[in-house]
Amino acid sequence: MARAKGTDRKAEDDYLADVKRKATVSMDMLDQARRSAQRWQAYYDGDQWTDAEKRTLDARGQPALSFNHIKPSVNAIIGIVERGRTDPKGWGRTPNDQQAAEVATDGLRYVSDVTRFNATARECLQDFLIWGIVAGINEQDENGEFGIRRIRPEEFFYDPYSRDRDFGDARYMGIAKWMDEQDLVDLYPDQQDKIKQSFDSATTGDSFKDRPRDGWSWIDVKSRRIMCFEMYSRKAGEWRKCVFVYGGVLEEAPSPYLESKRKRPRNPIQAHSAYVDIDNQRYGVVKDMVSPQDAINKARSKAVHILNVSKLRVSRQVQDIDGVRREWAKPDGIIEADEGQIEELGDRQLAPAHLELLRDAKEEMRRQSPTPGIVGRQGSAQSGRAILAEQQAGLTEQAPLLAGFDDWKLRCYRAMWESIKQFWTAPKWVRVTDDEMSPRFVGINIPEPVVDPMTGQPQIDPATGQPITQVQNNPAEMDVDIVIDSTPDTAVIQEEQFQRLAELAQAGMPISPDVLIEASSLPKKKQLLDKLKQAQDQQSQQPDMAMQAEMQKAQMQMQAEQQKLEMQAQAKAQDLMREDEADQRKTERAMQLADIQFKYDIERLNRQAEIETGKAQAMLEIKRAEKMADLEFGMQSKQLDFEFKAREADHNEARKKMAEGGEGGESSSDLT
Repeated sequence: MARAKGTDRKAEDDYLADVKRKATVSMDMLDQARRSAQRWQAYYDGDQWTDAEKRTLDARGQPALSFNHIKPSVNAIIGIVERGRTDPKGWGRTPNDQQAAEVATDGLRYVSDVTRFNATARECLQDFLIWGIVAGINEQDENGEFGIRRIRPEEFFYDPYSRDRDFGDARYMGIAKWMDEQDLVDLYPDQQDKIKQSFDSATTGDSFKDRPRDGWSWIDVKSRRIMCFEMYSRKAGEWRKCVFVYGGVLEEAPSPYLESKRKRPRNPIQAHSAYVDIDNQRYGVVKDMVSPQDAINKARSKAVHILNVSKLRVSRQVQDIDGVRREWAKPDGIIEADEGQIEELGDRQLAPAHLELLRDAKEEMRRQSPTPGIVGRQGSAQSGRAILAEQQAGLTEQAPLLAGFDDWKLRCYRAMWESIKQFWTAPKWVRVTDDEMSPRFVGINIPEPVVDPMTGQPQIDPATGQPITQVQNNPAEMDVDIVIDSTPDTAVIQEEQFQRLAELAQAGMPISPDVLIEASSLPKKKQLLDKLKQAQDQQSQQPDMAMQAEMQKAQMQMQAEQQKLEMQAQAKAQDLMREDEADQRKTERAMQLADIQFKYDIERLNRQAEIETGKAQAMLEIKRAEKMADLEFGMQSKQLDFEFKAREADHNEARKKMAEGGEGGESSSDLT
């Protein structure tokens, strides 16, 4: 058992030595790049003279002028990215994945809004342009959402032998952060001994400062602060997390963030570089702006100094040299001297040369900065479409730089989607704010009953007697591709349309105020439109005093007329009542007559019906009799015909016999 403990202790010490070696190599090799980046940050902040240069200028009496051209140039690039809105969008890989793609889009935009990823990306873009590195870690925030947290460039360390801009070939990377000793103990109370041991065994280096300029150290003894490393390293295709200080490892385990397909631990840090030189040093656009900025500051400082000072050659006959110096420095000074006794020997002839250098430096700075067409500095006479076309043409120069930042944002969105698929397992409702007028709610992991297609009723589990349910919109089962949906900047065109509408309204065309507000780019247009509508409603409901007086006068006249009409109506009503009584009697008589006439008509119709029925029966009897007569006549005819034929046959027979009898008599007589 003791041997096993010793083996584990040795393995832990070896592992600690390995991660400390990686951290030390990274911090040492990246120290020069970090110092250069800090200098670029100082130039952006306006601190553009070193202490030695300031001392030299102060001794010379020359002003240390700074005209910051770097900050507007960097901010212009940030403005370009801000105007071109980009949002995540999911695309289904099959026609059946369309609904899943919409859910993925809504989920990502919800996480982006809740975690304020757009604000984080704006700060990261500034790091990208100045330091040349942008880094963010996909982790859970205080609200429980898995967004992207910005990693400060000075706290980001990585494999110094990595060459790819996206750090795809880096073996490790992480965060090196100064922390208060007690805060670290609160995070890892079980590792208090290792934290304390760091202050006993670590070397402080050459600085006790929290952010040293001449190197880095593990601890700050004076303020009891310690350098804590959170490292993610790749081993056998999997990423592992290690949190350590000089005295030991505080946490070591596979990365808690998994790939959705292969279920392997992944690296939650997403990083990208603007440019990488041949020595693997990362840098941004400010590096190329430093030299033109120095030329601008020094040329202007020198020109101002030359114009403000001058040299004099004074004859020995002049007694009060200090008085001459004082009077010469005054704009209205008076000097008593003969001609030729005082001669100016200044370098003012060199001022035009310095001003020419200043113009060249400004031109070079403009070349390094976004073109005026991109930021809309070409004047207001251009149309919105012309400005937009010129901006699109000018963006060609910034395309490689901004494409790298867009790739970083895309990888951040995909990392957030991986976290959604892994950690969104409970039912959840997502509020989508793409349209502030009509927000939508999307259900995630919502159980719904399974409906029997034959009966249309929910299916019941025979074992439990409960309805069978299935989970709808489960992110873990969605197979979608995440892309960035870019929306072009149409602000200039919208502004142009608003100006045209305003000009038409000034020319007298009836354009309602709500149309102008809707076409404008004013913030909170909906609230303004609601207030305008409310004011219009109140104005329509509350007429002015003159109208009220006219209405009251008209109302009194109407009341008088109404009383007069009521009296006339009462008199007419009485006349009508008398007329109604007479009319009522007439009506009753008419109704009686109508009743008698109705009964008569019914009786007449009944009789006609009986007659018609009798006629029909008689006709039927006649036709029946005719048919019987025809039948009897036919039968009698046939009988007579038969009898006639029988008689004729008998007659023929008799004639035949008579003939035969006559012939026999003759022969008998002959014989006689």
